[in-house]
This record gives sequence, C-alpha cells and structure tokens, in this order.
Amino acid sequence: MKRSTGTSANLNIEMDKGIKASSSLEASKSLEISHQKADKYSQILLRIFNLPAIIQQLKNILGEARIRYLYIFIDDFSELPEQEMKAVVDTVIAPLNNWSNELIKFKIAAYPHRIYLGEIDRTKIDDINLDPYSLYGNSDVTTMEDKSIDFTKRIVEARLKYYIKGDIDIFFDENSEIWKYLYFSTMSNPRNLGYILFYLHEMYLLYDKKISLRAIREAAQRYYEEKIESYFRSSKFLHDSFNERSSIYSLKELLEKIVDKARELKSYSGSTVIKSIKGYPPTSHFHIPIGFDSILSTLELNFFVTKYFEMKDRDGVRVSVFALNYGLCQKYSIEFGRPKGLRIYRLYFIERIFDYTKIINDYVQSNQEIVCGECGSKFELNHLSALKMYSMKCPKCKTGYCTVTNLSKKYSEMLKSIDNELLLPSVDLGILQILHDDKDAKFAADIAEELDCSYQMVGKRSKLLDQKGFISRSDASQGRRTFEITGQARDIYFSVNDQDHLDLTSPENQ
Repeated sequence: MKRSTGTSANLNIEMDKGIKASSSLEASKSLEISHQKADKYSQILLRIFNLPAIIQQLKNILGEARIRYLYIFIDDFSELPEQEMKAVVDTVIAPLNNWSNELIKFKIAAYPHRIYLGEIDRTKIDDINLDPYSLYGNSDVTTMEDKSIDFTKRIVEARLKYYIKGDIDIFFDENSEIWKYLYFSTMSNPRNLGYILFYLHEMYLLYDKKISLRAIREAAQRYYEEKIESYFRSSKFLHDSFNERSSIYSLKELLEKIVDKARELKSYSGSTVIKSIKGYPPTSHFHIPIGFDSILSTLELNFFVTKYFEMKDRDGVRVSVFALNYGLCQKYSIEFGRPKGLRIYRLYFIERIFDYTKIINDYVQSNQEIVCGECGSKFELNHLSALKMYSMKCPKCKTGYCTVTNLSKKYSEMLKSIDNELLLPSVDLGILQILHDDKDAKFAADIAEELDCSYQMVGKRSKLLDQKGFISRSDASQGRRTFEITGQARDIYFSVNDQDHLDLTSPENQ
C-alpha cells in the first residue's frame, strides 16, 4: 500500500477566554530526536563495521571468480518512509557506492521526487526515467502517444504469446483503437496493465466475450473504484498523527478542485477550439508550471494523476501536462484525451483554459506552509528543494528542523471523529484491503505478494489483527493457514459513505 508520509503536527489548545494557542513544539522535538537518532545510528554502524576492509575482502573474493562488478538491485525504494530511507542511504548505500572504487554498482528503482541521495555523488548517477513522456517525448505528443501505444501492444502480445499457442487476436474486438485505450487506462504501467487485464478476463473473457472499448472503460472504472479510490478511505485509519492524516486529505481537497474544474470545462463556450468540437470536449488533461510537479507527486504515486508530457504553453513557459486517471474520468463522465482531425488540436493540452496554476496556488496558500519547529520561521514553497538538500535543517536558527504542514480544513472534523483504537499500520490496512477485495480466504504468501513484503510479516501482523477481531485464521494443523476478513472489520473499515468519494460541486451533466 503506497502512501505519503508527513513530518509535522500542530497542537491546537482552546483557552477558557476564547484565546487559541498553536504549538508544534512536541512535533518538532520529536522530529529533531528522530534526526539525531538516525545520525547517531549511522555513525555507530560505520565505526563498528570497517567498510573499506570489507570492500577489499569482497573485491579479493570476486577477483578470484573473475567478477569485476557486483550489481545490487533495490526495488520500490520510494516505499521506505523518509527517515528509514535516509538511514539506509547514509549507512549502507552511500559508503558502499563511494568507497568501492566502482566495484559495487547500485540499480535503484524509485519515483521522481521521492528519493534521498545523501553523500552520493550526483554527477556519477545515470538517471533513467521510465515514464512514457521521458522515453518517447523527444519530439511531440503525437509521437509519444504512438510509441507508448505500441509499447503497450507489444508487452501484452509478448505475455499472451508466451502462455498461449495460437492466434491471440481471438481475445480482442476488431476495433483498431483497442491498444490506444489500453494505453489510456494504464499509461503503460505494468502493474496497472496487469490489473486491467485481470478485470477484463474476469468480466469478459470468462464469458466468451471479446475485449472491446466498452470493456476497457468498465475495467478501468472498476480498477479505479476498487484499488485507487480506496487510498483516501484507508488513509483516515492510518496509525499516524492527526496532521499526517490531515495532510493526505488535503490532497483529496486538491483533487476535488481539479476534477471539478475538468467537469466545468465540459460546457465552456469561450474558446474557439472548444466550439469546434462536436459533443462534449475532452477535459481530462491540464497543465501547470514544472516547478509545481512535486505538489502532485503523492497523487501521481497513487495513480490519481499521471504526468503526460512537457511542452511550452502559449506564453513560452515550460509546463507539465498531467492527465487524470482514465477510470476516474469514466466514473465522473469526463471525456479523455484530445480531439482528432484539425491541426489546431496538436496544442490542445496547452489551451489557456487548461492552465490549473491558480488551483495549485490557491491550494498552497490555504493548505500548506513550511515552518521551523524550533524558532517558528516560515519559508516560501520555492525554498523546499534547497531545504531538502540539508535534511530540512532551518537556515535561520541552525538547530531546528523545518516541516511541511498540509492541513485539511474540509475533512478535519471527520478525521477527529475516528477512534484512535481503530488506527492501524499501513501493512495491517493493506492486509484487510486485500482480504476485503478478494472475498475468498487467502494464504499469507498470496497476501505478501500483493503487498511486496514477506509472508512472515503477514503472519505476524495477521495474528494481531485476529486478536482485535478483524480477521479469522484457519487452524494451522489442517495445513497452510488461511486468512479471512471478519464482518466487524468490513463494517468499520469498508463501509462506504459520501465522504469516501470525491465531493464535487459541478453537476455531472455539465
């Protein structure tokens, strides 16, 4: 289960005479202690282990086997919380990388804006971006789309031909846009593609129905509703501070404003380009200045939005074009993509009406601030990158640490109403989510595969969930133990109410 991690918390105190005091002292002290512990741990580890000697011994052993390089692959690095990520880099990765004289080479998979490099020399890093816009977007958006669609087709055909002997075309409708819409619904992401194909198999192929455009739309909407939309519902039960959960829900507010705008633009009549389109115009894409990309990183990490392309807007400013999730668009009746035909549609995504800079600015001003917990100094958002380079240490007092606080005003009362006894770690929520979605009893190994963790971890956490009455475990004496979610857990964590969906103001038919 992917989630963002906050780092600050404010304590609001209501005085008898109506005087309000706000203090982040406890949170800042806790954060500072956490930083100090991590630094101390790194120093102790480096003293205990003589890494240069270990590296030399390793080099001698590999040399005898005529092995020149040792490659270490680290996947899902962005899944680590911030402090754990820094500890791993500072104590293991950076020393081995810097001191091994090219013997040890790391291959690390991470999301943009969600990686810490520490003392690693950035000039010696090969940064390979696997997003379609980076791989195929050297010329124009049409070329990027064509190559991405071709990649989606090749990856699906390769998988089918590996398992199936014979004509794979029997699974697909003859519509020539099948691969285009498979790309739209997955953005060529293999994990998304796997889910969509699974749903297509379950909903259509099992009933001898071919995969059609309608089938892809239905599968994409189901994927959004079952796997993606649940992110916010689960996050309100995370065993984190109120402010960290509030930070996640502040992004829900931002997403609601973006989707609201997309629906409003369906009936916009002040643009010549929009007037030239028959029916509802596509309004799934929007653009913002590249410097704002990091604000959407958590929404992108959880597939609510995807960075689609980079181009210059009408004023010559370099902007990032984002696309709303295809399944989200199906649920909220938003046309996806851009019109076909006329030459003017080549620059459709950078029409001024799709400039969402004001939405982002309003969100930052109302929901976000950077504050030093020691001296209380506040910093503008454009200082965030520089602060991160110095582990968020305050440049004014030199002792405190700065935190980025995002507070959801809209959902604060709902979050405060959650009983603290019901808050669970993300792994526990992930276990419950899988058991809820799949309905049938599952083995620990099957759950672990979906959560990218060990089956031992699942077994350990499931025992605690069993004690709380949230899951039932079969008798181990009958063979491998299986797990099922209880009705109590379903009622508490998966009873859907209006606040679990996007709260939109624009009418659906607008």
